[in-house]
Amino acid sequence: MHTNISRKLSFLNLLHFSLLAGITFFITGLLAPSFAQESTAESVTNEALQLVEKDLDGSSSNSPFNPQTPIELVGGDELPFMNARFSPDGEYIAFTGPNYFGLWVADYSQQDSINVSNIRKLTSVQAGFGYDWSLDGEWILSTHHVYRDRKKLSALQLYGMEVGVVKRLTDYSMGYQGDPEWMGYESLAVISSRNGLVRAETGVELPERLKPAIPDDRNRLIIVDEKMVRLSENDSEMDPVDVFEDQEAKLLNLVHSPDGKLVAFERYGEGLYLMNSNGENLRFLGSAYRPSWSPDSQYIVAMETQDNGYAFTAAELIVFGANEPTRVEITTHTDLITLNPSWSPYGDSILFNDPETGHIYLLPLR
Repeated sequence: MHTNISRKLSFLNLLHFSLLAGITFFITGLLAPSFAQESTAESVTNEALQLVEKDLDGSSSNSPFNPQTPIELVGGDELPFMNARFSPDGEYIAFTGPNYFGLWVADYSQQDSINVSNIRKLTSVQAGFGYDWSLDGEWILSTHHVYRDRKKLSALQLYGMEVGVVKRLTDYSMGYQGDPEWMGYESLAVISSRNGLVRAETGVELPERLKPAIPDDRNRLIIVDEKMVRLSENDSEMDPVDVFEDQEAKLLNLVHSPDGKLVAFERYGEGLYLMNSNGENLRFLGSAYRPSWSPDSQYIVAMETQDNGYAFTAAELIVFGANEPTRVEITTHTDLITLNPSWSPYGDSILFNDPETGHIYLLPLR
């Protein structure tokens, strides 16, 4: 599951990175001028940035990635599909439909050829936004939304891999905020609400061999009402984490690295940030969104988009280094609008969806 991505850099390329180490926020000053003004990062020229990007381009022989032609996995002939995610064991992919209504799952295979089979619909309700796989790939945790008398009601629910296998964890109520989270080695599901933290026993028992893969599970960062808080398993309190001096900053889409040492998250209107899970060493990566981690915690893939105010008109998938100033465009050779990336647990490919075709694609990285 945690297949390392080989980084075959030559000696000259390593020397190039070491010379850049003193200006880690080098790219930041170009991609987010307002942030650079608040920091002590040195400004750089457009020519300098272009040189770095050229050396790190996905087609370079020194790049750790060699992206291939995207492969269509799921065709959205009747509905456009989106927001696909691999299960942690690599045996399934899940995806949703327009406005996150519906949740589908399909078997995934790489043995003879890359393909999906046995596509089945787990639910028709709005459950496809903040869903989260259990580490054993047996369950999907989601917020199950329904509308009654023009009121939105929500409940926590688990979906098994077969149609009709569900566990309702809470009663329907109003006021849920954010996405559900696994805790306590997935024995608990938690979500914030207007009335405080909601907790529910899941009945999930992970095999002991999988538990070491969940670092610092009893003390994690989450986003609640567009703010970052620290949550403990046995404490109902959520401690605020002041990431920025600007108290009006809106945060979203926080994801933990597989090794638990880092978190990536978005600041609304600016883009992607990276931070140690202890709250230290905040750095800006670029104007990118919807991050997904490589299984070895060395890289983050996210999408850089363009729109006309109504719909996306273009998008590229960008890979950022978590521990070095790497920026690699990996979808420059396709005209597809590449949204919502999900890194394979094998480390060798990335899922994404294209809103124009309505299809789910797989991008092989080598």
